[in-house]
Amino acid sequence: MSNAPNQSPNELLNDELTFDLVQTAHGDWIIPALNGLHFGTNAVSPSPPGESFAQSVLKHHFSHRLHKEDCLFVIVGSDSGQLIHYVQSHQPLPRGSRWVFIEPAPIAHILSAQPEIARQLDDYVHLITPDQWPETARLLLLDDYFRIGGVVFERSLAALDHTTPVYLELAGEVDAELSSRRYITTANLGKLPFIKAQLGNIPNFFAHLVPLKGIFQGKKALVLAGGPSLDLEIDWIKANRDRLFLIAVSRISARLLATGIHPDLIATVDPHPISLTVSRQMFDFPPNTILVSGNHAYPGITNRWPHKILYTDNLLPWNEKQDRKTSGDDDKAPLNPIDNLTSTGPTVTHTCVMLAAYLGFTEIAFAGLDLCHSPEGQTHAKGSSEASSGPLLDYTAVKVTTNQGDTAWTTPDYFAGIDMMRILASHLAQKGVRLINPSRHGAVIPGVTFKPLDEIDWSTEPFDRTLLDEILSYSSEDRRKHLDHVNEALKQMIEDLGKIEVLAQLAIEANHAFFRMVNPARQALHQRRIRAIDRFMRHRLTEAEELVRAVAQHELIATDIPHDFFALDAKQAENLTHRFYDAIRRGAQFLRTLFPNLEYRLHTRQLELDDTTPSPEILERYEQGDETERVLWLKTSRNLAEQVVAHAEAHYERKITDMIAADRERNQARRAPKASLRLAEMYFSQHNLVALQALEHALSVHPDQAQAAPYGAYLKGLQAELGHELVNAMSAYEDVLNHASTEHDTTLLEHCLLRIASVSLTLGNPEQANQALDMASALNPGHWPLSAKLATLRNDDTHAVEAYANYLTLFPGDHQRILMLAELFNRLRSTEGVRQCMELANYCAPAEKTKLLNELGTLLHQLNMS
Repeated sequence: MSNAPNQSPNELLNDELTFDLVQTAHGDWIIPALNGLHFGTNAVSPSPPGESFAQSVLKHHFSHRLHKEDCLFVIVGSDSGQLIHYVQSHQPLPRGSRWVFIEPAPIAHILSAQPEIARQLDDYVHLITPDQWPETARLLLLDDYFRIGGVVFERSLAALDHTTPVYLELAGEVDAELSSRRYITTANLGKLPFIKAQLGNIPNFFAHLVPLKGIFQGKKALVLAGGPSLDLEIDWIKANRDRLFLIAVSRISARLLATGIHPDLIATVDPHPISLTVSRQMFDFPPNTILVSGNHAYPGITNRWPHKILYTDNLLPWNEKQDRKTSGDDDKAPLNPIDNLTSTGPTVTHTCVMLAAYLGFTEIAFAGLDLCHSPEGQTHAKGSSEASSGPLLDYTAVKVTTNQGDTAWTTPDYFAGIDMMRILASHLAQKGVRLINPSRHGAVIPGVTFKPLDEIDWSTEPFDRTLLDEILSYSSEDRRKHLDHVNEALKQMIEDLGKIEVLAQLAIEANHAFFRMVNPARQALHQRRIRAIDRFMRHRLTEAEELVRAVAQHELIATDIPHDFFALDAKQAENLTHRFYDAIRRGAQFLRTLFPNLEYRLHTRQLELDDTTPSPEILERYEQGDETERVLWLKTSRNLAEQVVAHAEAHYERKITDMIAADRERNQARRAPKASLRLAEMYFSQHNLVALQALEHALSVHPDQAQAAPYGAYLKGLQAELGHELVNAMSAYEDVLNHASTEHDTTLLEHCLLRIASVSLTLGNPEQANQALDMASALNPGHWPLSAKLATLRNDDTHAVEAYANYLTLFPGDHQRILMLAELFNRLRSTEGVRQCMELANYCAPAEKTKLLNELGTLLHQLNMS
């Protein structure tokens, strides 16, 4: 066609992607290509007095999330520098925190050159390019912030809404690196949820794994994990169940029960309530299934489990006194078992592997070990809440190779799990233990052999676990003695924690007196008192001090982080010392609040062993001790009728119902079809047809097809474009427009309209392309210049004027577009139009205003002279 632009569609679309700072109608300076969607609208309520519109938008989105103490905020994008101003506007800045804004180099250079932004960059707030990140992370002590749980990853509004491709890969790369480094740095740190859970489990634990070490030497075990490939192996496992020793993760209980498979051992390690939610069917297993619980597993699970329990690691979250360890008196035998199984993360599957090796198995096979997404995009086997919610669509994608040579995708935490399994396989290989993964769709793990289940040389005889059952035989008297010993240890710890709290308060007072020079003559005394307190806690209250330090670990590490790069003055030194002892004091206080309930529940366990204690009394204690889930244990142990336990069971059902609802909401948020758009754009920009096909297939099996359909159609269109099937692409994009919701799918509609514009240009239909751009601009006003440029190339000056006018109504400080509009008015012989452009010059930067007025004046003079 004669009026078709000479540029290719990609040249035209990308040529208009400029990163100039311009003033909006609200007075904010922004880059419209990045933030026109966020800061360019007029359909908003007025900002509070003294607050700009952009700052009001950021405040509504981020609130106080970026202003917490002792955090390193790593933020992809700065929203045209507005986010930097938002951080600095909240003075004084939170103690111990820093902010790193990572921008692509062209954007970072433009922003850094602006004096208003450069003034806001200092030792606390940094604007860097991606290649400066490694050195910045080192200087700002990234790993130390990880150790205190202080690294916060955020996306700016521009990066979050992925309106341009500039942030897609950058956000993914930063997220993946932080996730990996977080795991590596914090894997061995004791954390409060783990210690709290370990304390909560003490009343429930009696038997450990030490007597079982090596009892199945030289035999084979099958570990059942929760990956989607379990569904492919489940029938074989059922058919060969009697020949197998099965160790299963607890979260697949529903799947196993539905198939009629009862494992020998079932394992749980997660300290969070979600573990009970996803494993709630496990309590239906018969008595021959034994629970192996990490010592920090969620106590709600160990409370309710009605059969035998074995625990890993130590019983008590502190080391026992030396005299107890060395005593030959059975009554004073250590409560913490010697040489018990040490659980290994990051997943319960890793712990299952170590469990199998500990029991003596020398060949350990898996079913359901994938550590990556299935071809359908699923992350978990059927029967899980994740599988029922659909494929995972919102994640940072890491590419891996499967055992059958295909490409698959995984998340950074699973990728860390792959590496940990590699380390585990290498460690066990030195001990003669071999790991086998039969999953064709599972990620390749160095050191783990790929071999189908039916090709493994399993025994033809039924597996004999008689020795296991014989060893796990204990009397009620053994349990009573154990509970008495635990009670004694708890009372001693309560007493010692009280002493720690008092001593920490004395140290705080001495520190205050020393630095404030309350009595200068007594400064040396105050210093000696602090040292004496330290020695007493370290040498006389060793166990209690270790426990308190573990609970307060994050706060204590925070006192080691320098809060600026200069030497501490006296006030800073006093403050850090105060924070140290205050963390010790509050840690002891917190622990002491946990022990009354712990003692109460321990006494309940003692009453449970007494057959003369009425069941209603115990049920009442369950309610008072906030452990109504334990009703199942009592019902099973005493064979109680349903009506006796109905009240307590109803209480548990209400609790689990609320937890299930929260879990469903969590899963659906990351599996909503609209979450797929970020990955779709990234894969398209990479020309990754295989990944787009996998993503489309994942959407095709999504449980909510009404929502998924337009996103699936968009993916079909992208694939057709990559295959140069433009007519098919247009047909797919029309399906998007016909089925997408203008209320919920606006970003999808915007992206789809841009693709329609590109395809229309390639097909030689610039008028249709312009229409699509106009519709996209109505959703995101940053696209109006692109529509105007295309109209200009089509010699449709009236259309171009209208597009530029729409744009400059919202972004009147864009001197380049003002000049382009004036040149159009010049071609249309409109002196009034040029005069209107001159009025917009007041919105432009002073450096551009004079030059613009001179050029506009020249145009106006030429018009008047013609």
